[in-house]
Amino acid sequence: MGRLVPGFAALVLGLSALAAPTREVKTRSVRVDATLPEDLLYPEGKSRWHLEALPLVAAATVVSIEETGSRDRSRWLLPDRDPSQMKMGARVRLELQEMHVDVETVGIGWTHLPSGVREVVLQRAVLRGGGGPDTLVYRWVDPRAGVVAQVSGPLSAKLLEVTEASVVEEVLLGAADLKIYSDELERGAYAELKYGWDKGVGTTVASLVPNPGITNICDLVNLNSWNFSGTTTGAEVAYYQTPVNAAETCNVARCPAAGGVLGREDRNITATLRKDNQITERENRPTDVTIWLRGGSQNENVGGAFGTGESGFCFSTTATVTRKPVPLWRFSHDDNDGNGYYLQAGDTWEMQALNQVGDCQETFYTTKCGATQPFTPNPLWARACTSSGQTHLGKQSIQIVKGGVVTLPSGHTLNALVVRNTTDFCVYSTASCSTALDRVRTLVYYWQVPYLGSVALLRSPKTVNYTAAEMTAGATTPCTNVTTLDYTNIAFGLFPPLSITAGTATDTSVQLSWNPGNDVHRISGYKIYWDTDPGASSSYAFNSATHPGQVAFAGTSATISGLTPGTTYYFTVTSLSSYTDPSSLIATTYESIVYPTTVSGDPSFAYPVEVQKATTGGACVPTAEVSGLTVDESGGNVHMCWTATADACAVGYDVLGSSSPTGPGGFTVVGQVGLTTCWDGNPSQSYLLVRSRGTGGNGPWGHYGQ
Repeated sequence: MGRLVPGFAALVLGLSALAAPTREVKTRSVRVDATLPEDLLYPEGKSRWHLEALPLVAAATVVSIEETGSRDRSRWLLPDRDPSQMKMGARVRLELQEMHVDVETVGIGWTHLPSGVREVVLQRAVLRGGGGPDTLVYRWVDPRAGVVAQVSGPLSAKLLEVTEASVVEEVLLGAADLKIYSDELERGAYAELKYGWDKGVGTTVASLVPNPGITNICDLVNLNSWNFSGTTTGAEVAYYQTPVNAAETCNVARCPAAGGVLGREDRNITATLRKDNQITERENRPTDVTIWLRGGSQNENVGGAFGTGESGFCFSTTATVTRKPVPLWRFSHDDNDGNGYYLQAGDTWEMQALNQVGDCQETFYTTKCGATQPFTPNPLWARACTSSGQTHLGKQSIQIVKGGVVTLPSGHTLNALVVRNTTDFCVYSTASCSTALDRVRTLVYYWQVPYLGSVALLRSPKTVNYTAAEMTAGATTPCTNVTTLDYTNIAFGLFPPLSITAGTATDTSVQLSWNPGNDVHRISGYKIYWDTDPGASSSYAFNSATHPGQVAFAGTSATISGLTPGTTYYFTVTSLSSYTDPSSLIATTYESIVYPTTVSGDPSFAYPVEVQKATTGGACVPTAEVSGLTVDESGGNVHMCWTATADACAVGYDVLGSSSPTGPGGFTVVGQVGLTTCWDGNPSQSYLLVRSRGTGGNGPWGHYGQ
């Protein structure tokens, strides 16, 4: 078979047309004779790539991709199925027919394609052999959809001379679902701060997104992606987590058995403050992890009737009151890989329905914090009922509706799960629940992101009715009537920069610049991290706070100096903001999260959006000997592995062979790999050894293998 060219259509060359595909995609070729964007021609050193204006051919091609008996071929066709390739800095050599393919992951972030925005890693691949010229390929790999864009050209070209490029328009089969793990939900007190916009009571659903034809919450949720970037005004909201104490919420006294974590929203923080909060408690159970909703309040610090003024709630059993529990989150899937329990689209759970005579439950309180007299009546009870032609089920239920990409007012794009929380009950003034005072059916939709939590929240009016059509059709959610909202919290921060670019490098310095996002009025500064290995491999060894003399800031750019010549560095930038808790008056400097990107929906492969850049010069020669060499047989080949060297000068390894264990002159290179620690081959020599390879020379001999 001839040379395997790198295009999407050619990816399946030689595969059986009758086999069931692992993945099926619809692709479009790029017109390489037209003007191409810089991010396609010079993709390295960036964390966001704008390819939305690519000139495409009119016709689409459907490509079927399947895993094959060849491990290397499968790793080339479906790189997202190989977690080792999805790590920043990962290097692997693949053998494809007569070709050697050296693949390195050189970037991570987001790419804007004509079909939408995708989370990706950037891979650089060099193809040699196969009867053709050496070829350079850049591939953007979505951890849930595989290769979604790629470009190739001659390796010898100084400027990438594009000979072929293509993008995925749609994944028809085989895309992976987003997972959110239990350990990605709550980060603890004073660890997180999010700012958002509350557009106010009466905000129309149609005004939140630019899509035409959106009139109600059903229309909005049915979209495949959500662009909230136009929400740039409103009352500011600050969300954070604090210890549970009376200074933060008077619900400590009202719900004395409640413990756990307090999530607090300060609404209208620049004017008359009102607080929403909820107290949650985690339970690790034999078959799941459940986050219980124990207590909280809405509109704390505000006078008014039930539903408009302060209303506390409690789902915690005490010595005198038994209450049915409410699971706010339930992680019921175990991945069996040691990463723990997760949830995904389609999951649903609910509080046990209060629909029996004895189910009248004391749940609500209408006492304003600090008031000498309670509102009347107080407390209030809840259960199921039929009122005004509507049946209320007396329960709270939650469903993970779907996944997709959300765009925020700051311009940040994030993979999210859309969650619907439905509260449905009638309110009574006595423990007999005989005559209903009020009824509640409220829908809350929120866009939940790994590590960052909820980045957009939309709450309906207090009472939502089923339409006649919905009742006739037996709908489970009365969403077509929700055309306006009582409350929104659409986050504009605190997030790390929208993108980072590595610029000019010298022997000892690298210049960085970043786009902080579209809304910076709550950002007070930035912090830069760097190291010689990726941020997810180990903690960054250096940052601008501990090594201020090495960083010269200039607005949204900086120069990092004092670096080692001829060395690859990994950089990331975070944003800082100071916020004063209006209850405790504690001022805390918050830092945007370092891990806003999750690769493969797996917390073991969570990465900062970082860029890599090598300093120039530097004849860097490894000094550490390779150790831990083992030799085995695999499929008729020699399979060698060794212990990774900690030598910072190492950029790869050479396998040398000889027919006798003589001096260095008798050994020649029989194989080369990057920073991977295994090699497969079929050398004619009987004696093998491994040495590390540097930019300025080779390291000392390693151990023999025979």
